[in-house]
Amino acid sequence: MADTYHFITDLISDVKRGRIRIPSFQRGFVWDRDRVAYFIDSIYKGFPFGSVLIWRTRNCLRTERNLGPYKLPDNEAEYPIDYVLDGQQRITSIFGIFQNSLTAEDGEPTEWTDLFFEINSKESIPFKYLEDITNYDPTKFFPLKYVFDARNYRKVTRDLDDSLAEQIDELIERFTKARIPVERFESEEPKYVATVFERINRQGVELDTFQLLSVWNWSEDFDLQEKFKEVAEELEPFGFKEVGSDLLLKCCSAVVRNRVDPEDFMKLPGSAVRNKFQEIQTGIFRAIDFLKDELNVFSLKLLPMENILAVLASFFASSQTQPHPVPQEQYEVIKQWFWRACFSQRYARGGAKSTDVDLEEVQKLKAGKPHKLGEFDVSLDTSFFLKNSFRMSSVATNTFILLLAQGKPLNFIQGTKISLQDVLSQGNRKEFHHIFPKAYLGTLQKYKDDKINCLVNFSLLARTDNNKIKNHKPSTYRTEMPANDQTFQEIIATHLCPANAFTDDNYDDFLVSRAELLLQKAKELSKLV
Repeated sequence: MADTYHFITDLISDVKRGRIRIPSFQRGFVWDRDRVAYFIDSIYKGFPFGSVLIWRTRNCLRTERNLGPYKLPDNEAEYPIDYVLDGQQRITSIFGIFQNSLTAEDGEPTEWTDLFFEINSKESIPFKYLEDITNYDPTKFFPLKYVFDARNYRKVTRDLDDSLAEQIDELIERFTKARIPVERFESEEPKYVATVFERINRQGVELDTFQLLSVWNWSEDFDLQEKFKEVAEELEPFGFKEVGSDLLLKCCSAVVRNRVDPEDFMKLPGSAVRNKFQEIQTGIFRAIDFLKDELNVFSLKLLPMENILAVLASFFASSQTQPHPVPQEQYEVIKQWFWRACFSQRYARGGAKSTDVDLEEVQKLKAGKPHKLGEFDVSLDTSFFLKNSFRMSSVATNTFILLLAQGKPLNFIQGTKISLQDVLSQGNRKEFHHIFPKAYLGTLQKYKDDKINCLVNFSLLARTDNNKIKNHKPSTYRTEMPANDQTFQEIIATHLCPANAFTDDNYDDFLVSRAELLLQKAKELSKLV
């Protein structure tokens, strides 16, 4: 391990030449403006601030990270590369504050780089961020970007009196003489590097499971973060970019270990994940196809419990490029399990133990062996629809929405098919409306919000239809619906809605009647007697 010191200008020069780089398994730049200012003040005052740890190698990594908002230039071929294992925040701060040659990537925040030295400051920290960086008083403030920029330095100090100029000269001298402690080691063994990186991070803020796995599973030709990014981008229309890495980790663990807790990964050699990643991807993609094609789950927002995807990924995982079709009888078992798990809210509170049980049973099903998948208690009655309020993202509401989708509902007024993919891909509340309008029920002054907003009183309605319904009671807006009774009956049947709601306007009777129809459909899907 070589210990040395770098002047700030040396660090900036090495970064600009592409010699100092950031491995992809590092976190991104996370310091805020105050943290940057405190750090720069520590350099200015000569306070200790820790050393930078560098890994020197002649083999560049397949994937790398930007240095904060800056894309780094390629290194000169004849020089080794110094990858930052510890001290990325400090190097990024130094480079961003003092350099003026690289331009930040589009959309990257750079306001933290515009730090000024306050001349004649009475504050304990004489460094400030100004609201207007283009129109400031040069007799009061000096931009740190000019510390090592002789031309601009001369320009802004030309008209200053000697006392002010001397303060800036002293500032520049301090930063010119400041030295950054650097520890450097050389190795061509990725596993050794990963171990060093992981132990360093455990001394400070611990890495989360995904970050740890990214380190342990990293190799020159495999980067877990990069692989996850590729999967998330491909599945972006399904909502994967919004859920982060945790769900993908659960799917990986389910396929590799047949357990849903990603912590179990730490017991495996990195090669286990690398070798099975194609199988993992296949399981996830096929699981999503199943959810969309068989259950109308067009977005993760509507998946009642995310552990469902982990179990499905395990079932559909395959090492074959073109997996054999799943037997129809297995499909039926999977669908029955899905509905029973949703209506029982089996994994609602984490459910790791229940998920692991189901993972074992789903593998038995997959192998054609006797199994007990879905053979768990499901206490299902009308209270599921009467007691649960319509709240997007709740297990009960998402299950209810998917149940409604099974009926392929028609628009109330127009009688045309509702495009389930268009509506359910959005996963928002705008396309779900009260059958008995909330405003109308409010005029009766006898129902509380929980009863007005219960699941029973909601259905999929086009916005144009809902605008015509407005706050009218059902018997009134019935006149907007098709006059032909058969067509009318067909429409409300697709919504599992009783006809009496549109004749007598009795909300209490409607709740009882529709709850029974919803329960009947739920039992049919779950294959419950």
